[in-house]
Amino acid sequence: MATISKKILQQKMLKSIKKKGFTLIELIIVISIIGIITAIAVPKFSGIQKDAKIKADIASAKVIGDTTNTLIYKEGITKATYANGHSVGDEIKAYIQVTPAVKAVSSGEFYVKIDVNDNVFVTVNDIQLYPTPSAAYGN
Repeated sequence: MATISKKILQQKMLKSIKKKGFTLIELIIVISIIGIITAIAVPKFSGIQKDAKIKADIASAKVIGDTTNTLIYKEGITKATYANGHSVGDEIKAYIQVTPAVKAVSSGEFYVKIDVNDNVFVTVNDIQLYPTPSAAYGN
């Protein structure tokens, strides 16, 4: 009788041991699902970063444009300097305290142009960002 109960107890222990853990097939399926999700998520994440850099450049151009407008009305800037387009000058840098850097385009620089009607335009590599951003920027 004791041997029968030992065998039954051993069988129950083996069954409980077999139920713990994952099979190799289950692990392969989970790893495959993680791989598929990663393949979808990584390109979207890089696209989000690019969009954020473009929006940061547009915001910086707006700050530069608004600062230039303020300096025109305070007579703290000469229109002749920026008539043909010029990189952001010291008077603008001093007013905004921090010089914005172009993030979305490599080797880009903000340029300011003031026309005869005191309209301010801010561009990067001949693409307008202020007052109306061009859709071609960052592509």
